[in-house]
Amino acid sequence: MPALQWMTFTKVEPDTECTIMASRLPLRSHASIPRFVLWTLRIRRQLARTPGLVGYALDAHLIGKTFWTVSAWTSGKELGQFNRADPHHTGTATIRPAMLPTTFIVWTARAGDLPVHWDEVRRRLEATS
Repeated sequence: MPALQWMTFTKVEPDTECTIMASRLPLRSHASIPRFVLWTLRIRRQLARTPGLVGYALDAHLIGKTFWTVSAWTSGKELGQFNRADPHHTGTATIRPAMLPTTFIVWTARAGDLPVHWDEVRRRLEATS
């Protein structure tokens, strides 16, 4: 699965404060990649119809068995609702045994500063590890 470049879903004013969520998702083995990608496609369809999503991107390093995500939301409330809804909720529970420890971070940023660059995402994730 190649990287999915930033896709914008909701236009907001540049000064709007957005909730940003980023994740690092390492898998235990290459054999888990097809199942992970299947759930990723399902969740991607969910994202496209989720209220409050400003935009998102995904980076995939298949040889390293690691995926990174970054998304921006109009509020933490919408992010929380997305996390608890299916297929995301079921997908994360299903794939969790195939994963090494994951890292998640949340911060705020102005909509005018989106998209968040991968260097920034990785720097923030590494700072919490």
